[in-house]
Amino acid sequence: MPGYHGKILIADLSKKVTRSIPVESQNTTRFLGGSGYASNLIYELLDPMTDPLGPDNMLLFMTGPLTGTLAPCTGRHVVCGKSPITGLWGESHSGGHFGAKIKSSGFDGIIVTGVSETPLILDVSDGIASLHSAEHLWGMTTEETQKALKSDQTGIQVACIGPAGENLVKYASIVNDERAAARCGLGAVMGSKKLKAITVSGSHSTPLASPDEFKELARSSSKILGEAMSMLRDQGTAMYLDIGMMFNDVPIKYFQEIEFDDADLINAKALGEILTGRSACHSCPIGCGRKVTIPEFDLENIAGPEYQTLAAFGTNLMISDLKKIALMNRLCNQYGMDTISCGSTIAFATYLCDIGKADYGLQWNDPDRVIELIHAIARRQEIGDVLAEGSLNVGKTFGAEDSVLHVKGLEIPNHDPRAFSGMTTVYTMASRGSTHLEGDMYSVDMGADVRELGITSGDRLENEGKGRIAARAQDFRAFCDSVIMCHFAIVPPKTIIELLNLAIGTSYQMEDILRIGARAVTMKRLFNLRCGLNIQDERLPKPLLIPHAEGVTDDFVPDVNLQLKDYYEYRDWDRATGIPRDGALRELGIDFN
Repeated sequence: MPGYHGKILIADLSKKVTRSIPVESQNTTRFLGGSGYASNLIYELLDPMTDPLGPDNMLLFMTGPLTGTLAPCTGRHVVCGKSPITGLWGESHSGGHFGAKIKSSGFDGIIVTGVSETPLILDVSDGIASLHSAEHLWGMTTEETQKALKSDQTGIQVACIGPAGENLVKYASIVNDERAAARCGLGAVMGSKKLKAITVSGSHSTPLASPDEFKELARSSSKILGEAMSMLRDQGTAMYLDIGMMFNDVPIKYFQEIEFDDADLINAKALGEILTGRSACHSCPIGCGRKVTIPEFDLENIAGPEYQTLAAFGTNLMISDLKKIALMNRLCNQYGMDTISCGSTIAFATYLCDIGKADYGLQWNDPDRVIELIHAIARRQEIGDVLAEGSLNVGKTFGAEDSVLHVKGLEIPNHDPRAFSGMTTVYTMASRGSTHLEGDMYSVDMGADVRELGITSGDRLENEGKGRIAARAQDFRAFCDSVIMCHFAIVPPKTIIELLNLAIGTSYQMEDILRIGARAVTMKRLFNLRCGLNIQDERLPKPLLIPHAEGVTDDFVPDVNLQLKDYYEYRDWDRATGIPRDGALRELGIDFN
């Protein structure tokens, strides 16, 4: 089966046994791989009523048909399961080299089920899997864990949890090198199973239908992409801080304000002053990762903060000390925590103190206290035990649920729907709760559209038609997450289809892109409905429906109802129940009979 090894590993931690199941060609045709294939597996295999932190939940580490090849930006992998922070579909992507190494181990994915009484390591090497004790690793940071495992075995890649995952912090992440599958708290699921780490190695190359032609196209498209994305390569994602400030798209003081006079102290130029190198994922011609050195904290060549982290711990908390923000990022990576949810939860707690609803003694622009809180959250000590449950739980604790910036329990990432209205549909309708990764409407309306797929840019402060465009963007990103290809790879859809066809021997056309993506989106929707999704939760938090004062957005607020009406009509979903109609399912070839 070109593009696949044809098998997925299953590790049952309760029984301490491993086996494999075949990759079904019918499902690769319909879902390709990645989160699309995972959506079908989870719908079929996972009881939707299971406790996310119970033994019956499962974790899927999935690759795509292009993973491990020379196609540009195809080193990512995805982790899927039921999220402990939302109780719904959980999905988190990570870059680096772990995904490519899964593929070279001889498997297309790994499914973890059950729970162990003692800490374990799952080792996967050249088609053989085994379980080993991890008691000597329990309590270690992610870096300590990876160093210990790599010192014992060469040529491996490691995905592991840190103390936050062990302590079931609801937004714990799974870390490989200093990349992280961060959102949705899947690190806590891994911790609940007592699985400290997965190691992967091997020498299996990805089989290709037309290897010579594929290699030629992969190399030429990588060269073009590298030249086109030179700014991202030179500045990293921190470049967006200055851009976002111009559009009022950067969160300031828990999304309350639009001015932050010290933004130039934490932007890409400032980051360049502590920059000591760059990093790139497998087969990536861009290399947007930053390496920084901070002698004051005895930190050398560590991962530098990305835009989302600069916003979460910088502007949103009114902090302009870049070196301490880099330290916060480092601590989250070491403990294994999502910087978006962690920073947002601390910002919300600070906001509650600011308005007199909480008495934690928190204040804006207090980096040392934030650093203390990161330690406390990961260890679940004192106030950290409350914050470890996420901002919605904090809001419920203090009777301030309506002030929490979340959708379905997942904290809002650092883009403002009052600046780019299409993010309203993305946040409210994303399968995993509010995420910017299921449809980047902020970049679409800045001109990074995909016109050949009907994803067209428009007035960023307009509601009309945004639901339909956002649905198409969501489908396109779901397709990319099934291939899997990084969202920063601005590769023409025609080229992606050509690469896919040369890799797996198919004859997909352009019109198949949105169809395959929509199929994955719909499967995740069906799973969420089975989990008890309340469509009344498809809404923006009230503070984001209050216009910014004196902003360049001219008092704009998004019209949620209008956008969702547009979205539902495009999808052919029932607006009253949220359920896809039979015609929509038939159109996508989804048949449960």
